Amino acid sequence: MKVLVIDDDRISRRLLQEVLTTAGYEVVVAEDGEEGITKYEAEHPSLVISDILMPRVDGFQFLRRIRAGDTLKDTPVIFYTGTYLDAQDEELAREIGVTKYLLKPAAPTEIIQVVKDVLEGPEEDAESTAVARSMEEPVFLKLYNERLVNKLKAKAIESERARLSLQHIMEGIGDGVVVIDKDYMILQTNSAAADSLGLEKQEMLGKKCYEIIHNRRSPCEGQQNICHLPAVFERGETAKVIHTHIDAEGNEQHIEITASPVKDSRGETFAMVETHRDIMEKQRDDELLKLVKKLNEAQTHLKHMAITDELTGLRNRRYIVERLEEEFERARRSSRPLSLIMLDIDHFKQINDAYGHLFGDTVLKMIASRIKESLRKHDLVGRVGGEEFLVICPESGIEEAVLVAERIRRIVHAKVIGDGMAEVSVTLSAGVGIRDENDKNADSLFSRADTALYKAKQEGRNRVVTVS
Repeated sequence: MKVLVIDDDRISRRLLQEVLTTAGYEVVVAEDGEEGITKYEAEHPSLVISDILMPRVDGFQFLRRIRAGDTLKDTPVIFYTGTYLDAQDEELAREIGVTKYLLKPAAPTEIIQVVKDVLEGPEEDAESTAVARSMEEPVFLKLYNERLVNKLKAKAIESERARLSLQHIMEGIGDGVVVIDKDYMILQTNSAAADSLGLEKQEMLGKKCYEIIHNRRSPCEGQQNICHLPAVFERGETAKVIHTHIDAEGNEQHIEITASPVKDSRGETFAMVETHRDIMEKQRDDELLKLVKKLNEAQTHLKHMAITDELTGLRNRRYIVERLEEEFERARRSSRPLSLIMLDIDHFKQINDAYGHLFGDTVLKMIASRIKESLRKHDLVGRVGGEEFLVICPESGIEEAVLVAERIRRIVHAKVIGDGMAEVSVTLSAGVGIRDENDKNADSLFSRADTALYKAKQEGRNRVVTVS
């Protein structure tokens, strides 16, 4: 069966064509009602699917004309529309012989089902057809004109609201904004653009942009004032140029213009929006932005330094102790395990005495790096003393914490540490403690881990010891 699709929207036509063709129908398309009448008379379709609001001949006019003819007047017609529809529209359409309404957007399965119902269902009843034939032309015109007037009133209200909304948005933009058509005519502007030229907005509207902005008799040309209109209208591109504007007193302003295309539903550019910004103001804003950025960076650096050990880059004692208290409270509330590892570099004073404090600092930094690379993602480490480190192991029992401590001890001792002039092999002692249900605060846990570390030192160093 052959179906005629009439719609001025290219996407809607393509959608219906693909859906119906896939379902096995032969599809003929038309871009409006006038072309639809020509295709209707030439192709003799079994069904017509038509939009309502279209240029030249709309859906109502198309339906009226085919119902008034002598041939194919009983062909079913489906109105497929997303706008221009209310109870009075539907009443008028049924009086002149519409078969079915289908609202946009409809799913492909719904479209096919409606088409099948119309084509395979019972023929339109005689009473409905008689009503469509008997409506006199003056009656149709009266009803049709009433609908047009009501729609125009509604569109006028809608357009005025849209205009006021656009005006409000444009006025809220700090930069100058100008809307220009392809004939260089200024369609709309805001106060910022008018003020920059020492003019009132009404003095700009309806004037050629090159006349009002550049005091020229013809469009801009040359390297100093490159006209960006061709790039926007012919290629649909967004263009950025630097122009010299002359205000009402003859003063020059160097303006950065960004021009973007405004497109209709068919994708055609019918206007462009320019934003104007004084380069000197832009430079001042950029300088301010740089200062703000530097200030933010300085604040971020200060915050980082406040919680960071300057030598090793690990968290400092204040931060790691605060985190221990937080993790202790979290573990106490949830009754989850929490373990702590105290680490101390063995014989570190001998290293300082033998090689000097600069080399000792190198050793501290290297050991801090090795400790950090030995930890799991959720472990936390900080430097709490000269050669002492604290590792918090959330959600970890004593066995897991011991494994972490042993891994740290092995990695630290695995390679010698040197600065090109001296080398030492370094070992660590570690004490491990776990939170007890009777602990009232983190100090008790800290004390047990410290006691375990002291015991590891007493037992010969380079080992991991736990206490209960």
